[in-house]
Amino acid sequence: MPTKSACVIAGATPDQVRPVGANDTLVLRANRLGTLVTGRPGDLVVDYAFTFEGPVYDVMWNAETHWFAVTIYRGEQAVRWDNRAPEDAGYPRVEDVLGATTPRTILEALDVPADAIGYAET
Repeated sequence: MPTKSACVIAGATPDQVRPVGANDTLVLRANRLGTLVTGRPGDLVVDYAFTFEGPVYDVMWNAETHWFAVTIYRGEQAVRWDNRAPEDAGYPRVEDVLGATTPRTILEALDVPADAIGYAET
């Protein structure tokens, strides 16, 4: 099973995000922080990060490995909350995302429905 992802662009509306990057496999909708992009945003996350003040939150979940991570982009700067061991984060590590410290509470803080990435408690 592949890693599923969603992206939240804080402070941007779907109408602002659409011209930067959208396709038939993505769904853009407003959420509490700005715009939630579901589907497979892939490299568009970086485009969003360079275009919008953000921050831009890239949420990833793999049901097979139980890996959950959120990469937080502020322009060229990126940090990551990651449920793996510290040496596996790939980016400088943060201890929370908007004050949340578990996958479930992070999804709630980012206003991302768990089913948007297929997240289930393990």
